[in-house]
Amino acid sequence: MRHGLAVDQFDTDYSRALSKTGEIQAENTTEQLLMTQSPLPSDMLVSPFARTISTANIVHKKLALKSSYKTDEMLVHFADHKILGDFLLASKYQHLLIVSHMPIVARLCQYLAPECEVYGFQTAQIVRLDFEQRISSASVAKVTQIILSEN
Repeated sequence: MRHGLAVDQFDTDYSRALSKTGEIQAENTTEQLLMTQSPLPSDMLVSPFARTISTANIVHKKLALKSSYKTDEMLVHFADHKILGDFLLASKYQHLLIVSHMPIVARLCQYLAPECEVYGFQTAQIVRLDFEQRISSASVAKVTQIILSEN
């Protein structure tokens, strides 16, 4: 998931806040996720930037997740998507939601799902990947769902 729309004025990129529109987008997209027939996330990994944390707080509350989310520097927008992808492939997560930024979310999708044609995410967009196998970088994932904010 990409974070919701951020404010235009900010001191640092790290502290850039989520806008009111971004909050509505995060709520809207999460409500749509709740209406799907797909398994819901049980875990979340989040970029440590203010706008992603605010988005994650909204999503976490709406999903009523039992475990708290974790932040990780691997999820910042300028991080290496291949390192993140390999970490995820080696992990034990079954139903994980990532809240991060462009361009890393799109590059991660393309890395994990070679036939992925999502080259950019709108704010608060969710792309669901399902894996056919989980064997290192040979794993093959498919994009099975795309959820866009209606606002």
